[in-house]
Amino acid sequence: MRWEYRNTVLVLCTLAFFATMVARLVISPVVPAIETEFGVTSAITGAALTGLWMAYALAQFPSGILADRYGERSVILAAVGLTAVASGLLALSPSIWTFLVLTVCLGAVAGLHYSVATTLLTKEFDDIGTAIGKLQTGQVQAYATGIAFGVLAIILALLLA
Repeated sequence: MRWEYRNTVLVLCTLAFFATMVARLVISPVVPAIETEFGVTSAITGAALTGLWMAYALAQFPSGILADRYGERSVILAAVGLTAVASGLLALSPSIWTFLVLTVCLGAVAGLHYSVATTLLTKEFDDIGTAIGKLQTGQVQAYATGIAFGVLAIILALLLA
């Protein structure tokens, strides 16, 4: 079997989905540390996480418009790059308000990926259901990995404290 370009597209879209999902999931395990650091209740961190997932959902529609205008590859690259930037800035949040804003921003930029990736895959594959099923493996792997990264971050924080 010869490796085809479409397989490269599928692998990269799946890795991008994995990366954007891990960035969103890794926050939850460190919520207790965030609450302690900023002296806030779970209501505040819960609002931040709700904002993240709402922004993620709301970004789905405009992502398609952006893809129609700039192309799927550009939007996917922007989603992954901006997710990395938002995650880095989020980790350095100096206040709970910065954390709140950056968490919502993270959701918005991560939300640019999925709809656009599925559109790109429909252009590359005739067996669309199989391709999208494989794309979903990025999300499933991110669940376990994101939690593991969060636990490791807690352990590291405790060791450095």
